[in-house]
Amino acid sequence: MKVTLIRTDKKNVPHVTVNTIEKLMTRMQTDTKQQSVQALRRHLPMLVSLGWHFKDMHLLPRVYPAVELTKTSNGDLIFKNWNGLVLLTIGGVDDREKAEQVKVAAMGLPSTLAAFRGSSGKTVKLLVRVAAANGQEPTTEEEADALYRTGYNFAVQVYSGLFHGQIVQQEATARASFRMPLDEQPCYHPKATPLIISGEVNTVEIFRSSDAAIQSKPSAQRKTDYGKYSDYEYLYRSAWEQVREKMGHRFDGDPHREEAFLTELARMLRQFGFPEEEAVLHMRSHLWTREEDGHIRAIVGSVYVEDDDKKQKSDPLKIRSNQQQIIDYLESRYVFRFNTVMGYTEFRPNNTWVRPYQPVDERVLNQMAIECRLAGLDAWDKDVSRYIRSAYVPLYNPVDEYLGQCRGKWDGKDRIRELARCVPTKNPHWEDWFYTWFLGMVRQWRSTIYDRYGNQVAPLLISRQGWNKSTFIQSLLPPELQWGYTNQLDVSEKRQTLQAMSQFLLINLDEFNQISPKLQQGFLKNVITLPSVKVKRPYGKHVEPFPRLASFIGATNQTDVLTDPSGGRRFLGIELTGPIDVSRRPNHEQLFAQALDALDRHKPHFFNEEQTLEIIESNRRYQQQTPAEQYFNDCFEIAKDEKDGMYLTSSAIFTHIKKVAGADLRLSSLNHFGRILSNMPEIVRKRTKNGTEYLVKPKK
Repeated sequence: MKVTLIRTDKKNVPHVTVNTIEKLMTRMQTDTKQQSVQALRRHLPMLVSLGWHFKDMHLLPRVYPAVELTKTSNGDLIFKNWNGLVLLTIGGVDDREKAEQVKVAAMGLPSTLAAFRGSSGKTVKLLVRVAAANGQEPTTEEEADALYRTGYNFAVQVYSGLFHGQIVQQEATARASFRMPLDEQPCYHPKATPLIISGEVNTVEIFRSSDAAIQSKPSAQRKTDYGKYSDYEYLYRSAWEQVREKMGHRFDGDPHREEAFLTELARMLRQFGFPEEEAVLHMRSHLWTREEDGHIRAIVGSVYVEDDDKKQKSDPLKIRSNQQQIIDYLESRYVFRFNTVMGYTEFRPNNTWVRPYQPVDERVLNQMAIECRLAGLDAWDKDVSRYIRSAYVPLYNPVDEYLGQCRGKWDGKDRIRELARCVPTKNPHWEDWFYTWFLGMVRQWRSTIYDRYGNQVAPLLISRQGWNKSTFIQSLLPPELQWGYTNQLDVSEKRQTLQAMSQFLLINLDEFNQISPKLQQGFLKNVITLPSVKVKRPYGKHVEPFPRLASFIGATNQTDVLTDPSGGRRFLGIELTGPIDVSRRPNHEQLFAQALDALDRHKPHFFNEEQTLEIIESNRRYQQQTPAEQYFNDCFEIAKDEKDGMYLTSSAIFTHIKKVAGADLRLSSLNHFGRILSNMPEIVRKRTKNGTEYLVKPKK
């Protein structure tokens, strides 16, 4: 394994040399003849404060540990060999003692090839061995860059559990380098075991032992937790081997030796940056056949409490109040987040054993209060609930989190209209209508209480039973957002409907034909247009505005379902010609990535006037005719010319129909009948002193 060193002389000419890793370790133990490293460390504080540059910096050779480079005849540096190393930089090292502690801790991991102080004296450099899972090595610099990025991200994930947020982020490239340092005692382990990485590993999320990353970025939680659990397992095995080498592993039935072993293991896990719950989890999973859960928790708890007591004694100003002790204890056991969509706090155990978040209800509050008291804290249920329901719990929006994962990933293929084509219909506008409505749905999820318009239309799928309408509708949401789907809303309960619009993402008006005409023309038509909703929280004292999240969609088995005499422009009636193809799951990531891309480019998420007229015209075939309308068609024709018909008022027309229908029509239907006539687009009308008159021709 050979590393490349490049030094630039005073004439700015680069000089390339190649050394083995062993020679590099020997060379860094002594300063260069110009004492450049010593001068850098001596002048660095002043230079940083003044914003100046160290004039002799070029005298420090730059070391490239990951690859061996060679210089061509025209002076270019080209790739020659891959060394299987990645470079990590640990910051926050203020003095020699801290640097030695970092070096010792890093060498405890079997993948650390070398650890030494950086040229500034304020960092520690780690050379970590990595290898591809398939055993192949890159033959080009492009392949080396790809493997280095994957290995670097994986190494950061593993070593972050040991160095709590101290890893300095660097550009992940195979030409990562550092200035020649000075370290009289560099650590070197030539038989380091490489981290085995997969080519499928991409950018990973750095995590801290406090699990703060989970609270602030719960995206891809399940995937992240599985990866982190594996990384903690790697650290656990390393800690186990070190403790076993130190204390042995044969106890011969001696409980005192076994307890001493477990205590030392807990201390090692604490040193490696394990949260308390994480240490309990991994010890329990490996020792469950011999140790009970309570015994392991007691041993780990004593080690972590002992460590906390030492910290408090060293700094009396950090003595915690009773409330702070309760908060610290709860956060050591659980991870909390406030779901801004559902309006309540959720929790899960503070470890990487993947479990879903659950609401903190009354039973959970009581359990947590009891756990605090069993731990020796003076805690009551009000002390716990005061924290759970406070702004100390970080906010979490599951919709923003999911959309954030999809943003910028669209592959350019029209996935939304492709999904619409799964619905067989003769309506030529369906694909474009569905595209616009889908954009409106995603736009609605990002709405605020200050928006002026909501998603004002709802597709209405019409077919016989068993044609997969409800299955298709539910599949529009990805598994991560299925909590936001409902098809059991009773729209006659107005308060419940308004509340559902602020908490659900997609409301399926299943069996749409069962909604009464009065409700359809009144309340439902109104709420579909709302940009926000105003409701009173449970036990609240006043009405509050909330952003509307939900969009509407419906399904029915009957064709004559629209009762609005104005033409039903709030619904997109789509009659199916066959069953919907639900054999393939939609590519939700691409669907929503496309929608976000379209919205960012200001594509319309609403219907213009021309499209609205097309919708009204298309919906006429699904319009439900009242007895008055049916009698009008029996008694009159719409005339095109005054020679063929006569102008009559709505009351005159209604009176003529009344003579035919008799008691079947009530006089109170006159206002509704007038609206029906005014909404007939083909009928000719004029305004006279008697009111609006319509050109009709009585049938004989």
